[in-house]
Amino acid sequence: MKRKIGWVLAAALLVLLAAGGCAPKTPTAKKKPTPVKTEQKAETVPTYRVVADNNLDKFKQAHGQYRTINYDPQDDLVSLLPESLAKLKKYPQTTTVRAYVTDWQQASVQMGSKPMTVLTVQVQKVLTGKKQLAKQEIRLILPGGFQPYGQYDKGSIYHDNTIPDDEPVLTQNNQIPIPTIGSTIVLPMRKAAQYPAKEYLAWLKAAKLTTAYVPADAHSMIWRCNPQTKKLTTNNPLREKELTKWAGQGNQTWATQYKRLTAELEKQL
Repeated sequence: MKRKIGWVLAAALLVLLAAGGCAPKTPTAKKKPTPVKTEQKAETVPTYRVVADNNLDKFKQAHGQYRTINYDPQDDLVSLLPESLAKLKKYPQTTTVRAYVTDWQQASVQMGSKPMTVLTVQVQKVLTGKKQLAKQEIRLILPGGFQPYGQYDKGSIYHDNTIPDDEPVLTQNNQIPIPTIGSTIVLPMRKAAQYPAKEYLAWLKAAKLTTAYVPADAHSMIWRCNPQTKKLTTNNPLREKELTKWAGQGNQTWATQYKRLTAELEKQL
């Protein structure tokens, strides 16, 4: 009888201890914190780049595969290359920009017998001059454009009889290759209407380009820009050869100035 009472008391004591929270606890494994997922935002493509892609598709559909003929205008060239960026900043009525080419259209009116091209460019950054042009869309006039081969080479002793006269060809100045849609360029530029020649002003009016711009020096001061490396290379293939040729000669004034200005512009990009 005493043993039964003892077992009953022991059982009752365990029940009381459990009810009072003193029951032995089974150790639980610590939960590792749930890693917080960070959403990576997709890079927003600027609207002007989308426009450029669409315009490039239209350009390819319109022209397909075409020949390019680089002509020598036989002009007497005078380089306006300054000694430094500081000197470039003092050029009157000149703005230097980094710009993205979004469209390529031919001027509605030829200048004499020569076609002219109008690039639409988005100003990404103003390096010297009018800061209000930043993020603006402007038109840039360059020589060259499409025309039937027979019209370009009519009566020339260099006429190539293997090219049909009615085949459209791209003719461009051999020192001013026209930048393509989707390329980034750097150049100092001026309003085209600043040039006083009456015939030129009349052409601007006829072509509805009185608000357009022209390079300050298309032969020496248009650079192609690599957006990733922020490095500049000359747009003029003949200037590229001259820089290489003059590198090992005593008279390096022009080449030295060009390289200095290029390096200074790269720091502004």
